Amino acid sequence: MSKTIAITNQKGGVGKTTLSVNLAAGLNKAGKKTLLVDVDAQGNASASVGLMIESGGKTIKDLMTRGGNPRDFITTVDSLEIIPANNSLKDMEEMLINNKSFDVLKKALAPITNDYNYIVLDCPPSINAFTKNALTMSEYIIIPVDVGYFSILGLKQLLEEIELERKSLNPSLSILGVLACKFDRRTSLSQQVFDTLKESFPEKLFKTTIRLSIDVVRSQIQHKSVFDYNPKSFVAQDFQQLIEEILNA
Repeated sequence: MSKTIAITNQKGGVGKTTLSVNLAAGLNKAGKKTLLVDVDAQGNASASVGLMIESGGKTIKDLMTRGGNPRDFITTVDSLEIIPANNSLKDMEEMLINNKSFDVLKKALAPITNDYNYIVLDCPPSINAFTKNALTMSEYIIIPVDVGYFSILGLKQLLEEIELERKSLNPSLSILGVLACKFDRRTSLSQQVFDTLKESFPEKLFKTTIRLSIDVVRSQIQHKSVFDYNPKSFVAQDFQQLIEEILNA
């Protein structure tokens, strides 16, 4: 059975989609058959690999609403398999909330769950109906945070909220780790924030930090992972270290 990891943070701009895409790509390159699932109506993970799905295209929304063989909804980009999303996903949120339908995603992907070593879910920047669906089917959560003051203020609240969701939706869900992103070694602030995170969450903080790098933006413009864009870059090395940390956990 696959290990399913939800990438989530209710704060936007923390590197959530960057982590989702490069984690999935890195695991895949490490020989672990990996599926990336975009469950964010913004569709940023899909766009990052060059998938701009127009109306009528096959997306995670279509799979969740109409059902069918999930293999028919998978697109392969640079050997990475992904089920994309677009803005139409938001059209079903009210229905999911009203019906408290938080296991739709789990049921939709059930036929292929055992086909992968890892399934990575890129969640919206909020605990909404789609995040709840992702948490219901996931074994683990990774929380990316940027090394800024407000990230620390909101992290404890987020962890408390996730604990409530764990109790109500998925008792087997656990936090794999908190990941410091956009880390800038040139500033003392980044190190101070990281040290504070280490003190506050000693058992949950990844040793790896993802450094601030223009190569992330450049790779997204080229619709590539950092491994495919510039495998020798320091940010690719950071993600490789993270992959090794996860595989050895």
